Order: sequence, then structure tokens, then C-alpha cells
Amino acid sequence: MRNDSSGNDPRTIWQNQPTEPSVMTLEKIRRKTQELRARTRRTLLRGITAPLLVAGISGYGIASGDSPMMRAIFSFTIAWSMAGQYFVNRGMWSAALPDDAALSTGLESYRREVEHRRDLFGRFLLWTLGPVVLALTTFIALLLSFGIRNRGMPLKGTLLNMVPFLSLLVIWAVGVFVIRMRDRRELQREINELNDAERESAR
Repeated sequence: MRNDSSGNDPRTIWQNQPTEPSVMTLEKIRRKTQELRARTRRTLLRGITAPLLVAGISGYGIASGDSPMMRAIFSFTIAWSMAGQYFVNRGMWSAALPDDAALSTGLESYRREVEHRRDLFGRFLLWTLGPVVLALTTFIALLLSFGIRNRGMPLKGTLLNMVPFLSLLVIWAVGVFVIRMRDRRELQREINELNDAERESAR
């Protein structure tokens, strides 16, 4: 009676089932890794517009401005933005997961992609958004000095004329920061879920 009851135990039957679903799990992880890698690459490609914007604004500022300090700032901004392309893209173009990779390798590859996207936020602030903000701030200072000296406009009047542009600039900067912070929180939550899953499987 005892042996018969243990043979009919649902837990025993479930534990003795073949582990075929693990293949599907690996395929799902592989697909999610490829999708995440594609999103990361699209983000990096879109990031090329930032140094082009910085180069355009700074180049105009160097050509139009007569202040050696502003020209030096614009030149530094261009160098900062160009160097940022190296540091932002460094290590981000990871290799694809081999077809014969194990489940643990697939999880590790997916974790790397998630961590890459999370780390991309910090790099973006320093090497992409930083040069853009500096270039725009210096350009605004150049326009203010140009309006005050060449057109005889008071500082208050010049600032009032620039309110729409400055408002759009602030809204853009805040919007970009909020979106990036939200993405970073989601990625960190996914990393925490991976850690929890690994701890559960290790028990």
C-alpha cells in the first residue's frame, strides 16, 4: 500500500516528468536578449545626433563669437562630445549568443544586456547630455551678449525675448531625464528579478 501511494503521489509524478520545457525557456531568453540588444543599438545610433548638434552649435559659436573664453568653451564642448561617443559605445556592442549556449549562459548573456542598458543611462548623462547642455548654455550666453552689445537691448528685454526658447529647452531636458530615470528603474527591477530567480533555483 505504501509503495502504491507513493507511486500515485502527484508531486512524485511531476518531479519525474521530462525537462523538455527548459528548451523553450532558453529560446525565450535568447529572443528577449536579441530584442534588448536591438533596442540598445537603436539607442546608440540615435545618440549620434547629439554630437552633431553640439558640433553645429559650437561651430557657429566659434565662428560668430569674439570672446576667447566662449570660443574655448565651445571647443572644449566639441572635444567632450566627440570623446563621449567612445565612452558611451565602449563595450555596448556585445556579441550574439551562440546557438549551442546553455541555459545558464543565456541567462548571463541576458543579464549583461540589461546591465549594459542600465549603465548606458549614467554614460548618457555625462557624455551626451552634458555636452549638449553646456553648448546650449554657452550659446544662450553668446546670444545675450550679442543682443546687449550690438542691439543695445537691456538684459531683461533680451531674456524676455528668449523665454519661449528657454522654456522648450528646460522641458526637453527634464523630459529626457525623466524618461531615462524611468527606464533605469525598470532595468534595475528586472535585474532584481533575475537575482531572485537565481536564488530560488539555488535552493
